Amino acid sequence: MQFNQNDTSTFIYQADSTAMDSVLINDIDSMTSVPQAYISIFETEKVAKDLSEKPLSSQHHPFWVPSILVLGFILIAWGRLFFRRRLEMIFRGIFARNIANQVIREGNLFNERIGLILFLVYLLSMAMFIYLALPLFNVNFGLSPGMTYLSIFGFFLSLWIFKVFFIRLLSVLFNTDDHSRNLLANMYLYNLFAGIVLLPATICIAFAELELFFYISLVIIAFIYTLRLIREAIIGITIIKFSVFHLILYLCTLEILPLIVLAKILTRNMILL
Repeated sequence: MQFNQNDTSTFIYQADSTAMDSVLINDIDSMTSVPQAYISIFETEKVAKDLSEKPLSSQHHPFWVPSILVLGFILIAWGRLFFRRRLEMIFRGIFARNIANQVIREGNLFNERIGLILFLVYLLSMAMFIYLALPLFNVNFGLSPGMTYLSIFGFFLSLWIFKVFFIRLLSVLFNTDDHSRNLLANMYLYNLFAGIVLLPATICIAFAELELFFYISLVIIAFIYTLRLIREAIIGITIIKFSVFHLILYLCTLEILPLIVLAKILTRNMILL
């Protein structure tokens, strides 16, 4: 093409603005683009993240732990099989004082086989409850697991013997033998009930969630303990020869003082968060 130099008009030649690369990019974009009608309402482009699950803490116990728990259930089943009526009266006597008095009048719970069997269940359950809760308290006696459990078992047995000796001593000093027997029998009754109720909760502590069922068991024990204190206070008030001062002294020494010691241990170790 020839241009006249004298021509005032200027012709500018511009290359095609659509380069080959841009054409290819546009073609690729048009191929990968999806019509709006076919876009899913779900966000499928997000990358799945790894699940950050907290691993369950497996509790490993010596072989004798489940053996003791099974033994407790066997003893309860044996008592229900051969002493069903007596067992039902024990449960009813917890909430009705007249039923408790009937249980005491009909026989001596301290010498009956059902009483001895259920008291053994109580000692086994309470000792196991404390033993399994020791990791929460961050307490270590420096003994083997078996010796630790036997020491706790011996502590509860010794505490009961001391209470019996203390109440019998008061009965001699104030000449209240019959009322003291009634008080001891009611305390014994609540211990039997506590052992039966605490055994299933102890199994849950051993093989399920430790902290959760520990608190549940603690509420159960506090409820039974409160009922027992109320029953003991009622019995003590009805005794004319037994002064209110000595009743308060007894309750503070043998019932409330152990709770204060336990609360002190929990506060010192900062376990109950």
